[in-house]
Amino acid sequence: MSHIPLFAASFLFFNKFCIENTLCEMKTLNMVLSFLLCYGCYVHAQTPNTLTPAEKAAGWQLIFDGKSFNGLQKLAEGGWEIKDGTLLATPIPHGRQMDIITKDTFGNFELSFEFALSENTNSGVKYLVTNDFPGQKDTYLGLEYQILDDINYNYPERGYLRSLASLYDLIPADQHKDTKPLGEWNTASIMVKGNQISHWLNNREVVTYDRSTASFAQLIEASKYKDLKNFGKAKKGHLLFQNEGTPIAFRNIKIRKL
Repeated sequence: MSHIPLFAASFLFFNKFCIENTLCEMKTLNMVLSFLLCYGCYVHAQTPNTLTPAEKAAGWQLIFDGKSFNGLQKLAEGGWEIKDGTLLATPIPHGRQMDIITKDTFGNFELSFEFALSENTNSGVKYLVTNDFPGQKDTYLGLEYQILDDINYNYPERGYLRSLASLYDLIPADQHKDTKPLGEWNTASIMVKGNQISHWLNNREVVTYDRSTASFAQLIEASKYKDLKNFGKAKKGHLLFQNEGTPIAFRNIKIRKL
């Protein structure tokens, strides 16, 4: 049951009771309203990296529990740490890319996560990730929800295709997207329904595409992926969180199958 309807119903009940009952004192009403307001604030302060009963009933599951790497696999030793319920990319002195992936693979799904940018953050969340591309042994590749500090990080080329929430190197995100200041939590979503895929940022759709179209194939041919046979066509794959040596924080990573 949603807490909001419960809150509203309780408010209306006590309001009606006190209007109809002449013995009801104003201070009693004030006490009741204060309680309901506190209750309303409480239920909205959901603990990070947890699921509500409604989310569980809807089929959501946590990718990251805020405490451990359970369900995740580092592609190289190091590169990530868990602190205060967040999944943090750690500095890479040698400049080597050190990503982390899910052990499970997913096909049709809705992925939701929160991320906090720092100055010069360059990261991403890849989906439908596989490691079976010819000539790319043990390299995990897939479509990417770009995560970038658009203000301070500048790509030397194709930057408009590599901005925050874009489909990396293929489709730019809506230029009117809403981005939180550095250090604050953004909410992102990726929706995959067969060939129909969309990116969301802070509850607004910023990218949508059909990967079965000729126009999408043309985008691949004009991108850095042009030599990867069947790139973007995987029906299911891992999720991958990038550490390219710049700070990035994730939390509340959850998914439901569609």
